[in-house]
Amino acid sequence: MGLTFEPEPKTGPARFITVLLIVVLGLVFLWWKQSNLPPNPTEGAQLAPTATLVPAANTAVAPGASGGVQLVYASVVDTDTTPALTADLYLSEAEHPDDGAGWSGIMGRTDVETYTVQSGDTLWGIAATFGLDVDTLRWSNPALARNPDLLSPGDELVILPVRGAYYTVEQGDSITKIAENYGVAEADVTNYPLNNLSEPFTLTPGQTLIIPNGRKDATAAPPPDLDEDYPFAWPLRGVVTQGYIPGSHLALDIGAPYGSSVYATADGTVTYAAWARTGYGFTIIVDHGNGFQTLYAHLKGTFVSKGDTVTRGQVIGAVGSTGNSTGPHVHYEIRENRQRMNPLDYLKPQ
Repeated sequence: MGLTFEPEPKTGPARFITVLLIVVLGLVFLWWKQSNLPPNPTEGAQLAPTATLVPAANTAVAPGASGGVQLVYASVVDTDTTPALTADLYLSEAEHPDDGAGWSGIMGRTDVETYTVQSGDTLWGIAATFGLDVDTLRWSNPALARNPDLLSPGDELVILPVRGAYYTVEQGDSITKIAENYGVAEADVTNYPLNNLSEPFTLTPGQTLIIPNGRKDATAAPPPDLDEDYPFAWPLRGVVTQGYIPGSHLALDIGAPYGSSVYATADGTVTYAAWARTGYGFTIIVDHGNGFQTLYAHLKGTFVSKGDTVTRGQVIGAVGSTGNSTGPHVHYEIRENRQRMNPLDYLKPQ
């Protein structure tokens, strides 16, 4: 019987293929590992620039809001015997040898500008945009001085480079008279570069002058009636420009000359006297006990602080146009157990 031999496995080609696969897998592994290594931070890298936050100069924001820039609003000048109030605005002759070249006002403005009122604009908003105050807009635009509620889209407003007033010289005027009328020193008017005045300071009717820090006293509304027969007195004497409307306007808007006094309408304790982020601007809330509170909004400023005790008829603020306001008025609310009531149900009929 012959021997039968099983054929030998063909190991040559199989081993070659196996080795080749191992090599390929090894190379793939090395490539993958290399591609996933963290890059060398010093090789071809660029460091991100350091961020420096700088608030915009003269930008007006609400107190307490981000940015840390103080809100600009009226500061009344009440004397004409002070030194030149704008001396810090003037550069020395060495700094501006060419008749004031290089001088600039708020936000770098160097001249009188005009602004066209847009739909939705407010006096306070326009003033804040230019780093001014509502008083400056009023005393620079005669129509607004007479009635700040006349602000309409398309109106052109004079915008000064500084806070103050813009005055048109009349027959018989003098620097002394103008300075006295606006409560500033004569030097404030004569030294101001844009006025281009030189001794003997002769004025011509129709000539315009910038009065830095100039203010005029508005005709303030008289105090309201404090009739004790009614739960609350009126916060001021004025015209109701918008009444209480259930579901939409749960307050009274009372218009009055800008800067007029606002009075506490009943005895109580101040629980809030600051800027409100609800669009109310400067706001005061007084708690009267028994679940009643009153709120006074859009004020020019407040004369009381949280925790103060106030009495009926005490001055607590002044009429303004801060926040979302179309003109000088007080937004007045009466709240009972947190519900806003119709103030006319608690006030003496006018």
